[in-house]
Amino acid sequence: MVTLLIRAGVAGACALLAAAALADDADRHTWTFDVAVGYPATSTDLVPWIEGGEGKLRFDDDGGLAGNHLAAEYRGRITDTLRVKTVFDYADDASAGLDITEAYLEWRPLPTSVNQHTFRFGAFYPPFSLENSDVGWASPFSTSWSTINTWLGEEIRPLGAEWRIRRHVGFAGSPHEIGAFVAGFYGNDPAGTLLFWRGFALHDRQTRLNDKLPMPPMPVFGAGGSVVGVRDQSVEPIEEIDDEPGYYAGIEWRYARRALVQLAYYDNRAYPDSFRDGQWGWDTAFTHLAAQVDLPAGFGLMSQWMSGATYWLIATTPTGMTTPFTELVDDEFNASFLMLTKRVAAAHRVSLRYDTFDFAREETDLTIDSGHAWTVAYEYAATPSLALAFEWLTIESTRDLWPFFYGLPRAATEHQFRLKLSYRLQSPATQ
Repeated sequence: MVTLLIRAGVAGACALLAAAALADDADRHTWTFDVAVGYPATSTDLVPWIEGGEGKLRFDDDGGLAGNHLAAEYRGRITDTLRVKTVFDYADDASAGLDITEAYLEWRPLPTSVNQHTFRFGAFYPPFSLENSDVGWASPFSTSWSTINTWLGEEIRPLGAEWRIRRHVGFAGSPHEIGAFVAGFYGNDPAGTLLFWRGFALHDRQTRLNDKLPMPPMPVFGAGGSVVGVRDQSVEPIEEIDDEPGYYAGIEWRYARRALVQLAYYDNRAYPDSFRDGQWGWDTAFTHLAAQVDLPAGFGLMSQWMSGATYWLIATTPTGMTTPFTELVDDEFNASFLMLTKRVAAAHRVSLRYDTFDFAREETDLTIDSGHAWTVAYEYAATPSLALAFEWLTIESTRDLWPFFYGLPRAATEHQFRLKLSYRLQSPATQ
């Protein structure tokens, strides 16, 4: 209930501020609309995760046109120092309909020293992603995102307050800049649920604030510990379950617009035995390292690395009751990617990305999810509004629980080719 009230308050406040501001001074406020359709062709024996299957892809192998993205982003300048941002997203799959992915107020007080401060209040992404830098937290580099940023888009969405500080260091006009950030938040207590049951994935679907996502079915255990059936299950990643706040913090260094290094830590501080409205808390924390650098000849190099762990109760029932097989387990996960990208002339971009991922229970040598992926992407911007993109990716993964839980092979290879046509409509830029 607390989380629902927070969501409603954030969305309502942003909508009221936007409406009032638009009526007062329309040239201080901008809208961006993104529409994308495409043709996905996949080669996999697994059902897509968004349909409650074990697959890592968003689409199945049926072919045909599919809606990739339909979103609207509003940015408003309420005063010289106060701004509002709201991102609306429409989906026609699980939790179909119109919803919000981000809604927050941003305050940038006038600097009184060399330090520059920024505050955010509401629902927002942590500033971890180097890849998802486009409007609506999309990626300008590929249609399907890396395993790290796919998971951030699925299960990590704080509802709270963030403070950032940055300053230039060295001589006057120095290109060196250092910064730090810290945030306290509610929500995200189930983070890690989807990661365990399905594993890492590569796609471009963001979780909205009220989404209820399907997952692979939960095994039903018999008296002897064997699987006697399965039960449908779902997760609401943004929920607050134990009424305890989480936090994240980080530091970063920038060199002009040519290089960036960031180190951050995230902890949802959820109690692994907390339970509310069919959702369990998963005590999930991770360390995150990211780097980006411009190379000669117009190339760009980008990399992110994540290492963390999640504590949760295995073999509990959907009603929150424990069973004779219930135990607190500690699962560790790691993921990383390296991407090389190049803009050719002004209208063409080519990107190559390699991902690795691993999710394991160290004390038992259980491989929950392990593998790697290659992605090749090309985009042609025919006009500032119209773009055509092609993408090919392949994922190889291994999961020890597949044969035991679902009777599936332990290893799987999934291929996907996607063609995407996107159109962007923008209101006049704020003067």
